[in-house]
Amino acid sequence: MTGGRNRGSLAGLWTWSLLAVVLFLAHAASFGFVVDDAFISFRYAANLVAGHGLAFNPGEAVEGYSNLLWVLLVATGLKVGLPALLWARILGVACSIGTLLLLPGIVRAMSPNGEVRSPWAGRIAQLLAACTGAVACWSLAGLETPLFGLLIILSWRAALLRSPLQAGALGLLLVLTRPEGPALALMFTAWSFLPGRGHSSLRALPSWIGPVTLFVGTAVFLLWRHATYGWWLPNTYYAKTGDWGGQLATGLPYGLGFLRDYLIVPLLVTAFLLARRGLALLRRVDVLAGACVAVFWWCYVVAVGGDMLGMDRFFAPVLPLITTWVVAVAASCGWCDRPPVRTVFGLIMATALLVPTFLGQQRRLVDIHMSEANLGGWMLAGDAMATAPLNGLFKPGTTLALGPAGYIPWRTGLLCYDFYGLVDPRIAHQEVEFTHHYAGHEKHDAALVLARRPDYILLGNVDVSDRPRTGPSPVLDRESDIAGNPAFRRDYVRMAVPIGEGKFLNLFQRKDLRQGG
Repeated sequence: MTGGRNRGSLAGLWTWSLLAVVLFLAHAASFGFVVDDAFISFRYAANLVAGHGLAFNPGEAVEGYSNLLWVLLVATGLKVGLPALLWARILGVACSIGTLLLLPGIVRAMSPNGEVRSPWAGRIAQLLAACTGAVACWSLAGLETPLFGLLIILSWRAALLRSPLQAGALGLLLVLTRPEGPALALMFTAWSFLPGRGHSSLRALPSWIGPVTLFVGTAVFLLWRHATYGWWLPNTYYAKTGDWGGQLATGLPYGLGFLRDYLIVPLLVTAFLLARRGLALLRRVDVLAGACVAVFWWCYVVAVGGDMLGMDRFFAPVLPLITTWVVAVAASCGWCDRPPVRTVFGLIMATALLVPTFLGQQRRLVDIHMSEANLGGWMLAGDAMATAPLNGLFKPGTTLALGPAGYIPWRTGLLCYDFYGLVDPRIAHQEVEFTHHYAGHEKHDAALVLARRPDYILLGNVDVSDRPRTGPSPVLDRESDIAGNPAFRRDYVRMAVPIGEGKFLNLFQRKDLRQGG
């Protein structure tokens, strides 16, 4: 009888997990999102496979990626002939599904005294993760976000199980995946030594294998980075930071917007539970430590200035941790034992998490990024530039300066200079005041860009139009220093080339190229 009950319970777990995965896949497909930044990682991976090393432009040592482990994983797919975006999406979806499957175990680990008796707590945690728009959107975007999220959940699990060995090993993967990985790795590894279920004695030698692995691995990685690129942090970090006031001017609204979009209901639930069982809950090490991780992450994202891309990219990796934490706390208070209570609780939470998928600024930002004015136009232009007849104009050796450093450089393979220093340390390390309120894209240097004498310059965030432009070019305020530079006006002339679908790419060509032709 017990064996049959266990088999039935296991079947129910996998049936519900399958339903959650199907819901998640449908949710992710509703976005169909890909981000231009992903193609920066793809270009590094392609150059690595081609024998040029981890370089954006062959021969230039600059760490224009912030996700080494992800770049290496993409490179493995390219090595066996898989398309970069397809492979990255397969990896992203697999990581997100892995996160979903781990959540019931996380809920159980949060209640070592067996308070969570109903399997519905874990099921609700899966439902909430599947309904979270930020998680669904970024699973298909091509970046490391879902991998980082999976590693956070695995590290959390290791901390809850008091396994320093697992926490240290997973912490090293966090370090290799994102620049903020060391901070999270340290938190989860320290957590794994706290008193609790499976507590490891500080005197036991095996307990220190994980932390030593983390420390030595991180040291080797940082020394390699400094020896290879000359800096202790990725170039992208320096490009996007440098003015604390400017960072807070964008980071604080970003953080508050996240609280508004995703955490109003979870925070109200938490406040209610704390009001009823405050001290008892806060005395629990795992409850308090989980809250500390979430608060730390929010403060970090605000401090670095947030992000200008949609669906709360910087918060997506920790959202499953936050929602599952709320479910575990609610379950420990008996909310998941009674069908009416758990039904109302689950539906209210799921509905609240679904709202940003359909409404609000974050969804609009995703749609804008995919529009013809942004990535849609960049893809059209990049595809045309890389194929006949335009590949005769943009032949190997051609140099190009532009703002969006992803798809067009990746698709064309041209030698490219970006305006905002993502792949240029001289721009990235400038000290400037952030005044444009455009997170991560404040630094620029027209004189440096023009001193390189690129063959072509793309202004207007890549200007694609229905007919060749004859009036003033739609220059972004961050590009005005280039458009107004005397050297640019003297040395460059506007031209338009057809790129298919009745569209034209408006760009600027160096005059001596036209005269030479």
